[in-house]
Formats: sequence, C-alpha cells, structure tokens
Amino acid sequence: MLGILVPYSVLMNSILYGESLYGSWGKFISVLMVTLFIKCVSWQFHTYVAVYLRARMPLDAQIMRRMLTALLLFFVMTAVDGIFITWLFHHYQFQGFVYRGDRFLYVILSGMVLNLFATLFHEGASNFEKWRAALTETEQLRTAYIKSQLEGLKNQIKPHFLFNSINTLSALIGEDGEKAEAFLDELCKVYRYLLKNDGQFVSLAEELAFVGSYFYVLKARYGQAIELHMDIDETETEKLVPPFTLQLLLENALHNNVVSKKMPLRIYIGANGDGQLVIENSVSTKIKADLEADESGLRNVINKFRLLGMAEISIQQLVGTRRIQLPLVIQKNLEI
Repeated sequence: MLGILVPYSVLMNSILYGESLYGSWGKFISVLMVTLFIKCVSWQFHTYVAVYLRARMPLDAQIMRRMLTALLLFFVMTAVDGIFITWLFHHYQFQGFVYRGDRFLYVILSGMVLNLFATLFHEGASNFEKWRAALTETEQLRTAYIKSQLEGLKNQIKPHFLFNSINTLSALIGEDGEKAEAFLDELCKVYRYLLKNDGQFVSLAEELAFVGSYFYVLKARYGQAIELHMDIDETETEKLVPPFTLQLLLENALHNNVVSKKMPLRIYIGANGDGQLVIENSVSTKIKADLEADESGLRNVINKFRLLGMAEISIQQLVGTRRIQLPLVIQKNLEI
C-alpha cells in the first residue's frame, strides 16, 4: 500500500505546491504526512468498495459491470479526497499553500488515472490467479480421470478376476456349452467397454449395459450369493454419467461385505426422479484390518465427481443398507 501511496502523495503535493514544496525538508515532510494520512484513510474505503463489489458481482460475466461501477465510485472518492486536501491546505494556508485551479484539476486527473491503472491491474491479477487455478484444476482432473481409468482397469484385469473368470468359463464349458458361450460373450463386452471409453461421460444406458455384462460375469461365479435389481425409467437413461462409476461402486460393495448364500449381497440401482441415480446395497461388513483400503473405489468416484464440477455425492448409512445418490448430467447442460 505505502509503495503506491507515498509516490502518489509526493506527486500530488508537487502539483499543488510546485517548486516551493522542496524549499525545506520540514515543509516537504509535514505536507507529505498530512496527504499520506488522508490517502491511507481513502485507501481503506477503496478496499472496502472493491471487496463489496466483488462479493456482489463475483461472476466472470459481470467483470465489465464490476469494473465500470468500481471506476465510477473510485473517481468520485478520489475527487472528494482531492477536494478535501486542497481545501484543507487552502483554508489553513498550510506551509504557504497558494490555490491554483489548474493545479487542482491536474491533481484530480492524476488520481483518476491512478485509479484506472490500479483497477485494471487488480482485475488482471485476479483473473490471472483464476486462470492458474483453473489450469491446476484441469491437471488434477486429468490425473484423477487417468487414475479412474487405471482403477477400473485394475479391478477388471487384476489376476484373481481374470483367473476366476477363466476358471468359471472352463467349468461352464464342461457343464453347458451354451452358458459358456453366453459367459464369454458378456466377458468380451466388459473388456470392449473398457477399451472404447476414454471420454469424461457416457450415457447411462451404456453404463447400465456394461454393468449388466459385468454382473453376469460375477453372477456366474457367486451364483445366489449376489443379486442385482435395476429399475430405471427409460427417459433417465439418456442422461450422462462418468464411465465405470457403477462398476467401481459395485466392486466397492463386493469388497466391503460378506458374500454368501446365507448372506447374499443385494444391490439395487434406480433413479429418484430428481436427476439422481440411487445405488443401494445390503451391508454385512467384513472384519478386516485393511477395510479402509477397500473404500478406494468409492473415494475415487467422489473425487472424480468433485473435479468434474458435479454436485456432491450423497452417502447414507441406513439400517442394514448403504444408499449412495449421485447426480446425472443432462446432455444440453454439458454443451452449455
């Protein structure tokens, strides 16, 4: 603040007093102290106005309106404190002050020019910081997205999943050729979906079809130990969701709960009519020391939704049930 106000106060006093300002150090310092004090008070009012306007008009689309309003108010405030300082010096004949109208106008104009450059600099610096923040967020989003893809890839091709699938297929070949063929077809759909989806969003219809194939593979292994019920209106399936979201949540539920015929894992996927997808699963928690690590799928989904700028995911722990509600995206809103 002083780095700006001291030079400006010296300039202002030089305009008002002319060469007589430099007649003695005492005169120079005393005039500077008075002007600097008034300018410091004025600076506080300027700061208050700037903060108030930014709070009232925070959007980027309002930047021109905010700047024009700020400049208008700053010009008025600069004129007021310029008039006050000139009147004060003239009324008390402070340090031999002699009023001259042309000098007074130069003082007002210099203050307005300073306000103009200060406002432009402040807005420029603020927008630069926003740009840097957006750049950082974009990089975080890219990293999170890659992490999500790798997480999905890891969950789908990790050795035990692959070996279990091969063992299941081998058993089906010996028992029922048609079931083995159907199993292989669904397994191919799982990997095909994995390889083709590298965007940020897919339609809910595609994601549900993938989950159906993925669950088919799991069902062949677990049998009656897992159940999946999907009840979603067709109009909701046109909306969008980040790919692998449901698979990660399904895998998360599978890891965190007991899966057996006596205690089957029941999963429900539906929509609540408010633009949200609802995923519920029965809870029969495993006793494990590394339970926290098993929540990586859920944490990954939460972070991804946050970085995509979507609404927060709701997680409710009910009696014997966990309910997760996550927002769906409408295509036209995404295009905007």
